[in-house]
Amino acid sequence: MNILFICDEYPPGRHGGIGTVVQTMAREMVKQGHNVIVAGFYDLGYGGEDEFDDEGVKVYRFRRGLASGFFENAHSLPVKVVNKLFTLTGIFQWDIRKSLERYKKFVEQLIERYNIEIIENPDYIDYVRFCKQPVYYPEFSKPTIVKLHGTHTFIAKENKKEVAKHIFDVEQNMLDNAEKIVSVSRYGAEKVKQYFDRDFDIEVIHNGLDLEPITKNIGKEKGKVLFSGTLHENKGIYKLLSAWNLVVEQNSEAELWIYGRGPIDELKKMLSKKALDRVHFEGFADRPKLLKELSTAAVCVFPSFVENFALAPMEAMASGAAVIYTKTTSGSELIEDGVDGVLVDPHNPDEIALAILKLLSEEDMRNSIAEKGKKKIFDKYSISVIVKQHIDLYQEILNS
Repeated sequence: MNILFICDEYPPGRHGGIGTVVQTMAREMVKQGHNVIVAGFYDLGYGGEDEFDDEGVKVYRFRRGLASGFFENAHSLPVKVVNKLFTLTGIFQWDIRKSLERYKKFVEQLIERYNIEIIENPDYIDYVRFCKQPVYYPEFSKPTIVKLHGTHTFIAKENKKEVAKHIFDVEQNMLDNAEKIVSVSRYGAEKVKQYFDRDFDIEVIHNGLDLEPITKNIGKEKGKVLFSGTLHENKGIYKLLSAWNLVVEQNSEAELWIYGRGPIDELKKMLSKKALDRVHFEGFADRPKLLKELSTAAVCVFPSFVENFALAPMEAMASGAAVIYTKTTSGSELIEDGVDGVLVDPHNPDEIALAILKLLSEEDMRNSIAEKGKKKIFDKYSISVIVKQHIDLYQEILNS
């Protein structure tokens, strides 16, 4: 089968969960004998090569008209000022509209060149952040599946916030025009129906993991608790640190290791002196480094507020850690509480602390949960299994 993935954050380069998921899927599809092309509409300072081969996956990066190395440091003050100015004056919107017209032709050329049969497109459209009016995503000439990872609308509504009307309109238009909608979780599927007030027919196929790089257990460190992810309120890091103040009062061996980017100085202020001495802020870690650290963690905790179907707890389970995850969102789709993980209320630091203390103190329970969690990931969420589910769906769509 000849498959085209649309992805605006394909590694290497800065990326989130979508980039990781697409790369993992694309590589496995090539291994299973399919031809896979990836094309993306890249923002102004992404960097990297325009064309390259990634383990047999052919990757193309289309650059917006105003692409420039100036924009590469997205967090610098000059770039923030120019971004705001160009957004308010409509320069970005004009450039995006014109660039999308060229992008559609670019993608259609790839469709013809590689005899593409089916397209998978994520629901998240980054460029709408820089527009003030609807600029609709192009439709392509082959059947297009939209994969629900988390739209701007989904994220805003989950945070009890309003989403700009032009963003809502663009996202709804994409969903309305999809040949098929696939969600990475049942939770996400139901919320999209609710937030867009549409009775969409949505297939659910969970995310999968490439399990080959998972580090073999090299010995768990007693008392080692690990968190990985963006250091943002949505990921529950603030509640976790509140819980940690309680944990250190009752466990003299507990040490918390935190991997991820965010306002570390601000977060440190939430900790008591005793707790701060037993927290290690390690910043960003690439996947090989993180997997190695996961293999030595006794407990991993992810008390998220907004989640579709996250990779972080899956990687921790696969690495043999006992995982504490969220009762909200899609937590119960991944974990059976008390069997292959522990589910907690992310709003409740006392409950998070109690779960950490219980797993650290009860070794037999911790080992049982870790073993069953690892088995579940290897049995149900291996990328080879998940890719076969996608290929079956693609074939069903093409046959119909």
